[in-house]
Amino acid sequence: MKKILYTSMFALFMSCSSSRSDISTDSVNVDTGYQVEIVNGIILIELPNGVSFNWDNECSRIVDDSLYRSLITTFSTKQHSTIKLILDTTITPARVCPFDKNLLVGDLAFLLIDKIKGIPYLKALDVRFDSFQADCYYPVSLFAYINNSRHEVYKKVELYLK
Repeated sequence: MKKILYTSMFALFMSCSSSRSDISTDSVNVDTGYQVEIVNGIILIELPNGVSFNWDNECSRIVDDSLYRSLITTFSTKQHSTIKLILDTTITPARVCPFDKNLLVGDLAFLLIDKIKGIPYLKALDVRFDSFQADCYYPVSLFAYINNSRHEVYKKVELYLK
């Protein structure tokens, strides 16, 4: 069973990481009132604390590119302000696979911290997420939990990373 799960996850990751030869550009106006250019499903995310990274709307995750790698090296100086952004409910143009709606700044801040620092959900949040969709990297109920308990998630992440 584990082998099937690993094979499925590998196939998912490979389909998202393969280079794209077809270039498509879209322009989206999100409810926040700003224009965003999407190239091949990639969006530049600029958080209010000056942290920037690329988000892949097709694969629903942060792009591991030179922008992200440079962010890793300087993240310790932005960690505290990024944790505070978990409370921010501003809508972004980033979309995620478990549900078809836009992520909030706080959701992206949480995902960024998780990608860089690795948040063990059970230990840090005291919540176990067991259900995944076959074609999605995130637990099905993760975003509902964050949205329903945003202030608690903020406090728990802050405490865990102290």
